[in-house]
Amino acid sequence: MKNPKKLLSYVLSLVLLFSFLTSCATKNANLKDENEPKAVLIRHPERMLWEIKKDDASIYVLGTIHVADKDFYPLEDKVLEIFDKADRLVSELGGLPEIGTIQEKFQIRMIQSINISPEKDLSNFLSEDEMNVVKQELGEGIALPLFKFNPWVLTVTLTQILYTKAGLDPQNGIDMHLVNRAGKRKVEALETIDEQLDILSSGSFEEQLYDLKKTIDDLKNADNTVDLLTKLKKLYLENNREDLKDFIGSLLDMSEGISQEVLLKARNIVWAERFDEYLNKGGTTLVFAGLAHFIGEDSVFEQMRIKGILE
Repeated sequence: MKNPKKLLSYVLSLVLLFSFLTSCATKNANLKDENEPKAVLIRHPERMLWEIKKDDASIYVLGTIHVADKDFYPLEDKVLEIFDKADRLVSELGGLPEIGTIQEKFQIRMIQSINISPEKDLSNFLSEDEMNVVKQELGEGIALPLFKFNPWVLTVTLTQILYTKAGLDPQNGIDMHLVNRAGKRKVEALETIDEQLDILSSGSFEEQLYDLKKTIDDLKNADNTVDLLTKLKKLYLENNREDLKDFIGSLLDMSEGISQEVLLKARNIVWAERFDEYLNKGGTTLVFAGLAHFIGEDSVFEQMRIKGILE
């Protein structure tokens, strides 16, 4: 982990870890005419697979985990068949061309996050014990320069280490797996890279600092954090949607830094409108995106019901 090039690769790949991070963008939409036929939601037996169906249009929704390992593969035959035959593919960030711009955009955002003022150096806000944890995990040569940035940069870096300790990697995530499978096929994006970077860098300095300290504490208690990630993996592989809903909900409830639950809901409202557009276009659409968007009382499906799109 102390190889700077390898670390930068991890930091850049972490841009894909947006299951529980959100944007503030919202749009108002008129409710559907009550007399207009509504779409129906079908829960398929395959792992985290739903279908929204209306007339001859279908949106298959695959709830993904953005960090994974070999235990998640192979994906089920029906999922791959739907993927290969779909008229339209949609992911959170698009396909390979869009993802290929992440490094450049991330570097620009990092530069914008440098704190020139010595008073904002993170060493002034972290305890000696916290700084020692960071230096131990990253090496002093990497840690000290990262103290010059807004806290979110260091949080992103340390979060990747937590996933690595659990044996999980964004490059092995289901999203990247399917984007690579798509190859040169067009993959539409629910959000832009810039919107995702807005998510990663959102919040005030104080809110970002809270999340950084929480992440450092998670590293100090890495065994507990790995246990949580292992449980998340287990529930996902078992297709245990109800327990996953409660588990993810409890994680969101524990957050006291940058608001995640409210902003997740705001994102889902926008996505619900996008899903309505796909239904209106007809044909078969496959959306693969973070599972947290599709379970719970604020899910995309619930937002579609509120708007009168879905029964």
